[in-house]
Amino acid sequence: MHVVVTGASSGIGAALARELGKDAKDTVTLVARRKSAMDELAKEIAAASNVIAHDLSDSARATSWIAEAEERSGPIDVMINNAGVENTGFAHEADIATGVSLIHTNMISPMLIARALLPGMVARRSGTIVNVASVAAFNAVKLQAWYGASKAGFAMFSEVMRAEVRDHGVHVVTVYPGPVKTPMAEAAYAVYGGRKGVVGLLPEGNPEKLARLVRRAIEKKHDRVVYPTFYEIGRFLPWVSRFMSDRTPVADHGRLKA
Repeated sequence: MHVVVTGASSGIGAALARELGKDAKDTVTLVARRKSAMDELAKEIAAASNVIAHDLSDSARATSWIAEAEERSGPIDVMINNAGVENTGFAHEADIATGVSLIHTNMISPMLIARALLPGMVARRSGTIVNVASVAAFNAVKLQAWYGASKAGFAMFSEVMRAEVRDHGVHVVTVYPGPVKTPMAEAAYAVYGGRKGVVGLLPEGNPEKLARLVRRAIEKKHDRVVYPTFYEIGRFLPWVSRFMSDRTPVADHGRLKA
């Protein structure tokens, strides 16, 4: 089995690579900007590995790595679109170039990757695409306008794609992580002033547990993963999310960095 994980250099991506790289018969292709971090990660997994340094913020080149990956290890069986960036802060103060780059990384590039791989998967009547969105896709949280918009758009693309290809032998999983203990999450907490007040009450997961849930979803053909499960509230009772967001103090925080 040939598995690809984007954003594999740290956090959720690295945990997914470790979880899906446990079988020496498989191959895992790691795609991210930081080659040195992926080289170290490749030493930890039992599966054969490929390391491809690539920046998905350039959506004009979003799919240019695919030919190299498939030439090395054959058609991609499991594509995990995990790469993502976050810019926590007030929407009206966002550096425009930073916001647009985020949208290319979080939404446009993974959409183009899925578009490039789906025809082959449909023709083979096999394959899985895992799209890592965020609970920010359905929870309207202060300081998350740009990030939430990118994840909401990507989540809708993923959910519609799932319905379209499910009868063609292709499995699509949409993953909605809430706060998960990663370097990216730590940076976001810092903008909110740390884990205190309403922010401190929110459940936080860990990337290893999320990776196990994603593996299970792939194996059991589940359509989506929401973790921690507390955040399912936002899908079914969006008013609760709005209520909590309205009471999140951000007056002294929220500065987006250029």
